[in-house]
Amino acid sequence: MKKLLTLSALVMAFAGFAQKQVTFIVDMRGYTGASYAGVFVNGDYNNWCGSCNPMSDPENDSVWTVTLPLTQDSIEYKFTLDGWSGQENLTAGSSCTKTTGIYTNRFAELLGDTILTGVCWQSCASCTGFKYATWQVNMANVTVDTTGVFVAGGTGMGVPGDHPMALIPGTTRYTKTLRKPSAWTSDFTFLNGNCPSWGCKENIAGKPCAVGPYNDRGMSASTSDFRLRTCFGECTTDGSCPAPATTQNITFQVDMTGLTGSFTNLYVSGQFNNWSGNANQLTDADGDMVYTATIPLLSGQWEYKFSMDNWASSEQLDPTTSDSTCTLTTGGFTNRILQSVSGQNDSLDVVCYASCLACGADASIAEGLISARVFPNPAQGYFVVENTTAEAIRVEVSTLTGQVVRVAESSNGVARIATEGWIPGVYMVRTISERGQHVARIAVQ
Repeated sequence: MKKLLTLSALVMAFAGFAQKQVTFIVDMRGYTGASYAGVFVNGDYNNWCGSCNPMSDPENDSVWTVTLPLTQDSIEYKFTLDGWSGQENLTAGSSCTKTTGIYTNRFAELLGDTILTGVCWQSCASCTGFKYATWQVNMANVTVDTTGVFVAGGTGMGVPGDHPMALIPGTTRYTKTLRKPSAWTSDFTFLNGNCPSWGCKENIAGKPCAVGPYNDRGMSASTSDFRLRTCFGECTTDGSCPAPATTQNITFQVDMTGLTGSFTNLYVSGQFNNWSGNANQLTDADGDMVYTATIPLLSGQWEYKFSMDNWASSEQLDPTTSDSTCTLTTGGFTNRILQSVSGQNDSLDVVCYASCLACGADASIAEGLISARVFPNPAQGYFVVENTTAEAIRVEVSTLTGQVVRVAESSNGVARIATEGWIPGVYMVRTISERGQHVARIAVQ
């Protein structure tokens, strides 16, 4: 029993030494003393060393910041100039201070990673009329682009390249702090690189933190500081990243022999790259007019199409023809669609530009020489395929990438297909008889 109590005490003791990332923010616009070269933060955690922890002002707007790895549960500290050439004189009894003997310092409790409230020099509050917005994003699940990490978007955060973020030393996290008017608010997004096309923007579509038509992030209207610690492409609010999702390499292939116009570069644009017009270029290494691109995708359903020269032109697909076999029409837009399966690399069939078929294929076969019904749609547990002429049929069900998941035959023209255990999504149902075939899509829930 004594050993157990000793072990428990040790665990409790070491828990207090867990490292915390603490961000300090001081606005020097209220400073009226002699000129200075740098601002520092000093405290009991660094033995008041003077120049150990310099702060930085990357925006050159007099807002100085630094993020430090600390183990203390509470600290006393203050901001100083050029080591100890100058220091804050804080009022004893004010809300952010602690007085010990003759010394009055700032005081903060640290329960974990913390972005401290931004303050004006020698004040417990922000400079009048302003607040401080701090974004911190963890890039642990991605390879950071050589141009860096950026925050942009909305009505107030500008375009890619405007706001580069700084790497917090010893971590995979990037940070940015800006002084803003107290009533300011804006949507925003993180970008892995300086990409004018927005193609390197994080993809949070369908996640709870996505807002607006562009799937950006948002902030509530408030006069207090805005502080966010999250993960690139995720909705976490503690700076952590979940285990990276499994991706698979999908190879897109398009045959350009039937094209009558000209182009310089060909791209695949879709939900996976925020419909960028130049993020994923297709190439024709052997000169046979079949262009390809291989892209790692997360499992799920993706809309896409082929486009030219950064949206100078793109393929137009008609859902009233054989184009219906590979497309989805939503809100007036008809795009190609695929259902990718986690962990399975796949090469999509070669299709003709602006068609669901291979160049030269007989569209009349795909459009149907027999009549068949597929119901209920969407399917919940099962669906029925019925050939209206009651002749024998063979039913092939496949994913949108062509992987066959079920084959059934019926002598009387009616087949019942169970869907228990299927991955929810859209599947192709091909009904084949002696007279031809019929192709339809079924949504499985």
